[in-house]
Amino acid sequence: MSVSRTRAVAVTALGAAALTVPSSALAAPGGPGPVPPLNILLTNDDGFAAPGLQAVRQALTAAGHRVTVVAPAADQSGVGTAMTVRFGDRITARQESPGVWSVAGTPTDSVTFGLQVVFAGTRPDLVVSGSNFGHNAGAIATHSGTVGAAVTGLENGVPAIAVSTELDLQAGQEATLRAFPATAAYVAGLVGRLRGAAGGRVLPAGVALNVNYPITASGPRGTKVTRLGRTAFVVPAYQQAGPDTYVITPRFPADPEPVRGADTTALAQDYVSVTPLDADWTHPVARVPGLTSR
Repeated sequence: MSVSRTRAVAVTALGAAALTVPSSALAAPGGPGPVPPLNILLTNDDGFAAPGLQAVRQALTAAGHRVTVVAPAADQSGVGTAMTVRFGDRITARQESPGVWSVAGTPTDSVTFGLQVVFAGTRPDLVVSGSNFGHNAGAIATHSGTVGAAVTGLENGVPAIAVSTELDLQAGQEATLRAFPATAAYVAGLVGRLRGAAGGRVLPAGVALNVNYPITASGPRGTKVTRLGRTAFVVPAYQQAGPDTYVITPRFPADPEPVRGADTTALAQDYVSVTPLDADWTHPVARVPGLTSR
């Protein structure tokens, strides 16, 4: 992803100066006033029935938006932007209830199916992915199915927001579950404010946001516009369990974050982290010895 281009797009997209966002656009929850309802495709990587998605659906619906769920039938965490590309294969997609579809595939499959089939003949105004059970900040973001779904919307010309709620090992999983409503309220407020500030679509073309909401006792300290860090909250470790067999276990590294203004740093300081993404992996300044155009 092009870091410099991402930052430049962030300033344009969010009306920011010095990489900050106007408080009118990012204060949470709530909004500056009534805004026209949006048609929103809501997805995730935890599955269509996951509590984080249900909380966001309730908050966006309560804000007056028309929300259609098109999400994986089962947990698809960690699949990034993986998609089913074995042409000729069949995929199962079922309408579970009015406005709720489950897709037996990845988050990217779900968004692609939603855009082509569920929203056939029209187009959603926004793709929202999440809220994920656990944060997707730093190096984890590029492997996240939650973020992958947002990138898929972006690649199809639909502005997108990925949202995740922090997993604090000391606070426990219940703390993440309790924080889902607050995360959802923040997202609904963010959508309203961005829409009101832009006077039209939620985000300019080519821009997605990766939102990570912290677990705190008294609520977030505020919001920081960040860039992707390079550290990972958790990584796989492999323990031999027999001939040619290894058990995958979690390892929690404590490496210092080398990126200034990183999402991981903001989240650790109890700020909501909002990272603008542009899905462009081109490095703007790389010089590779021996590599030239001919």
